[in-house]
Amino acid sequence: MEMNAVDYPIGGKSAHLDDPASGVSTAARRPISPRNQFVGAYAALLAFMFVYFFRPEDWIPGLSTAPFAMIAGVLALIGMLFSLPEIRQRLPNEIFYLALLLGQLFLASAFSPVWRGGAFQISLSLVKAFVVVVVMAIAVNSMRRLRWLIFIQAASAAVMAAATLWKGNSVLGRLEGVLGGNYSDPNDLALSFVISIPLCLAFLFLARHWFWKAVWTSAILAMTSAILETGSRGGFLALIVTAAFCLWAFAIRGRRPYVLVIAAALGVAISLMFGGMVIGRLKGTFNSKEDTAAAYASSEERQELFWRSVEVTEQHPLFGVGPGNFAQLSGNWHIAHNSYTQMSSEGGMPALILYLLVLWSGINNTRKARRYANRDKETTLFAKALHCTLIGYLVGAVFLSMDYAFYPFFLVAYTTSLWLIAKKSMALGEILETPLPATPPKSYFSDSQNLEILPIPSATRFEET
Repeated sequence: MEMNAVDYPIGGKSAHLDDPASGVSTAARRPISPRNQFVGAYAALLAFMFVYFFRPEDWIPGLSTAPFAMIAGVLALIGMLFSLPEIRQRLPNEIFYLALLLGQLFLASAFSPVWRGGAFQISLSLVKAFVVVVVMAIAVNSMRRLRWLIFIQAASAAVMAAATLWKGNSVLGRLEGVLGGNYSDPNDLALSFVISIPLCLAFLFLARHWFWKAVWTSAILAMTSAILETGSRGGFLALIVTAAFCLWAFAIRGRRPYVLVIAAALGVAISLMFGGMVIGRLKGTFNSKEDTAAAYASSEERQELFWRSVEVTEQHPLFGVGPGNFAQLSGNWHIAHNSYTQMSSEGGMPALILYLLVLWSGINNTRKARRYANRDKETTLFAKALHCTLIGYLVGAVFLSMDYAFYPFFLVAYTTSLWLIAKKSMALGEILETPLPATPPKSYFSDSQNLEILPIPSATRFEET
């Protein structure tokens, strides 16, 4: 039976076989299938990701009071604790960076000159994200498991895009989400779609049946249309940069020139149909005489918030003012609308450095995964998709304060699992391709045995007696 190197990581238990002819015991390693490792932790992880992205408590009556995410997070933690004796790997650097970031935010909460209790609550909520990231790095040890996690995020974004276009509210011409969380504010909604488009693109290229190709194509079109309808300028710029990286990765370097033609045609068509709002807001960014004067006022306000967050960072460079407290010092009770200056003003410069290190580790993991992929199509496609996704988030984070959201850390955790899987797959492939010695080692026979090993002709047949 053929063994898929991707689905069988290195480091399982060994089965010892005795050689009856020589009396010497030899060890033959049998890699343990990932289906038998960390099953409970992975099941809880799937439940948590489903609850986090699909938010069933917001669209099923009577479930709003049930703490599904907390229950799934606790189950994931319990599953991880029971699986600790089986862990054979060193946790990657990004997990240590994230742990240090949490420590810095708790210190910022303790030294906050504004509101320590609120800052502590925000820091404590990020512990749940840290637990999920650790469980993901440990339990997601095969491409099958990673594919399901990414599928949950991509599918949820596709469903929400369709629901938003169908039943979404329009406030001052801007499309808003139908659910809470990341699907309520137009800017947050746009960024959540931007980072999901490359993931849908990877599933599109992996699909073999025309039905699934049509599904993922429709999802990409729905998300792109919804981004334009939100009128989010930051989301639109993040979309342009993400699309450019996707075309470079999948069309040019991936040798799919037809993708360029299709993308250009669809881009023009969607812009003509849905791009009126975002184009108008872009024009009003630097011109107060345009019809969209609100866009100009919003742009001016964001510039003031940006410089105010820089000023707060200069006043509190070491520990900031505590997570969530910048709004009280902003002058108009608004957040910074910039994830980087928000982090520096509330957690101090050490928090910003650690935050950037976590995100950079994710980008570096995609590069290492492509290097270890060894021409595996699925690994390469997801590495490219996650690279484009992280680039899109880095651009979108300039215009939004998303530093305490969970999904940026989940994106990095995807890359961690992808790199570890590719690394183990390559190591296993090298072991399987190592040629066996032509003759048994001399240690197989004692010195008193005077045996001569004769070559056996290749045409010799062994028949049963």
